[in-house]
Amino acid sequence: MQQMLNTTNSVLLQTVLLLMSKNLQDTGTANDILQPEIPENSTEELCYSPFGCYKMTHPWTDESLRPVSYVPEPPEKVNPKYCLYTRNRQDICQNLDVMDNDTLFRSYLMPNHRVYFISHGFIENGNKEWIKKMTKELLKLLDCSVIVVDWSGGSGPPYPQAVANIRLVGAMTAHLINNLIVQVGIQPELIHIIGHSLGAHMAAYAGQTIHRNFKYRLGRITGLDPAEPHFSKTDPIVRLDPTDADFVDVIHTDAGPFLSGGLGIFQPVGHVDFYPNGGIEQPGCRGGVLSYMAKESGSFYRGIRHMLGCNHIRSYQYFTESINTGPCYFMGTECGSWEEFQNGSCFNCIDGNTCPFQTKLGLHADSYLRKGIAYGSPLNLPPPRTHVKLFMMTGDEEPFCRHHYRVKWRISDSCKSLLHGGEVGIIWVTLQGDKGATKEIQLTKVVQYYEPGSEHQVIVPGDPVGKLQSVILRWEYRTNPLNPLTWRFFLTPHIYIGWMQIESIEEKHSLTVCPEEGVPLLTRKPLTLSGEMGYGHCNLKPNTKQKSECSNTDR
Repeated sequence: MQQMLNTTNSVLLQTVLLLMSKNLQDTGTANDILQPEIPENSTEELCYSPFGCYKMTHPWTDESLRPVSYVPEPPEKVNPKYCLYTRNRQDICQNLDVMDNDTLFRSYLMPNHRVYFISHGFIENGNKEWIKKMTKELLKLLDCSVIVVDWSGGSGPPYPQAVANIRLVGAMTAHLINNLIVQVGIQPELIHIIGHSLGAHMAAYAGQTIHRNFKYRLGRITGLDPAEPHFSKTDPIVRLDPTDADFVDVIHTDAGPFLSGGLGIFQPVGHVDFYPNGGIEQPGCRGGVLSYMAKESGSFYRGIRHMLGCNHIRSYQYFTESINTGPCYFMGTECGSWEEFQNGSCFNCIDGNTCPFQTKLGLHADSYLRKGIAYGSPLNLPPPRTHVKLFMMTGDEEPFCRHHYRVKWRISDSCKSLLHGGEVGIIWVTLQGDKGATKEIQLTKVVQYYEPGSEHQVIVPGDPVGKLQSVILRWEYRTNPLNPLTWRFFLTPHIYIGWMQIESIEEKHSLTVCPEEGVPLLTRKPLTLSGEMGYGHCNLKPNTKQKSECSNTDR
């Protein structure tokens, strides 16, 4: 039932967001929006001097990937606006005109400051709260220049027209960047474009144009859940690609199939590609309409948009939270798949050369490439690889950041445990350290059978707690009313934990704990265990006895 509701919500996403768009009144009927006819301006090439020519031949038109393609609307129609914000004028927009360099000279642009461009996506504008919040966080972090790209004149439906318009917006943005370099003296490696959805591909076009026309290369592009429709599996020139900047990092949060509601692209398109929670469905995005309306001050329109676009917007929420980190920071780990990450198989570090590659998600994702203590130092070396897939876990509400803990445990194979036999249930842990404690963490999503001698391993998210000191275990027995073998009328259900090892991935240390010999973990009765760092006093060697060798006195 839940799966059916999720699919229904996902299908609604492609229609409700369009039909409820404030731009709807200017676009005709719903059929015009969702099933656009071939436009009158679908010529093979259209030029807008000085911003270049736009072809409609392959790969911009493709029978399977782009069956309906447009050329960009005129610059005076799209009319992107560039609002500069600095620490001198944090709340006041200084308009920069791509055709008027005097607007640059009158602004607070500084040649030695980093420059961040922020771009919205489809049916949005530059006045969104998430853009304002990201701008404030960037200015809080360092004395920089933030330029908001508002291309709302071309971001409305039909979707293929917005797809075409970002080609022009990217070219115009590249011309502005060239003016920043030539007229203001800003180094291209200090320029970073952050784009959400269609804005991510717009950043790619800006990067391509600045390199092709002006022989510079942007320092960095961050793609926040780049749009999937009309871009997935296309030629690299059509979409975001590692060649578009010195460093391209991507956050995928809504990368399910488009027909089931996914709006973001799944394929890796950057130097590093982050897939939080697997990149398809984010924690906390299964709430009802009323809960989202409450988050949006009771607005039904904003509530429904938030609910249906929850996974898609998580990308910029994670990025914004990453800018000014506290004790917690988003850490991504390279892994072959989300399933392998969850079961902890990507963290087996035999020695320093076999540990998985890791870097931080968000603004500081390029820190592994930088030299010196100062964050603003230029790139030291180009990324050695591309399309590196990194996985991580988050919480279900703000603050989203969580650290990762690999938990390994063994069900005792002592005689007491062997004679008692296996049980079914779920284990929870609460981790305590010298800087606090986590909330209770459920180790497995489904009921597990805990057989004596069996070993288990998972990766779980939790708050940072510093140096691990102790663990509170709680086990809950689950009975099956239809299976008499699971009924427990005269015996309190329990299991015997041999040992448990908790490894803090971010802190890079571990704690191993074990109960006193023969002490069971009773259902619904917490058990606190503490121990020294490392393996300590716990006996990790398996028992060599067989059940037949145990006597009743061993119970």
